[in-house]
Amino acid sequence: MYDILTSSLLFIILTPGILLTIPPSGGIMAAVVHAVVFYVVQSYLSSLIPSWAIWLSAVAIVGIKIWASRPTTSV
Repeated sequence: MYDILTSSLLFIILTPGILLTIPPSGGIMAAVVHAVVFYVVQSYLSSLIPSWAIWLSAVAIVGIKIWASRPTTSV
């Protein structure tokens, strides 16, 4: 689960043009640069953040989404 959550978040953040645009010309070199940046950031995060913190964050986010989407009843 740790890899799925961190990979998904990093994929969204490190999509070319969202946070980082190197090189500006795009193409295959942009994809290679973003793949290398993705690998380096994910390797660093996996050694820095414990898996229980990722689980706790995921449970909190899902709980908040469920609580916020509950129907309100008025009498």
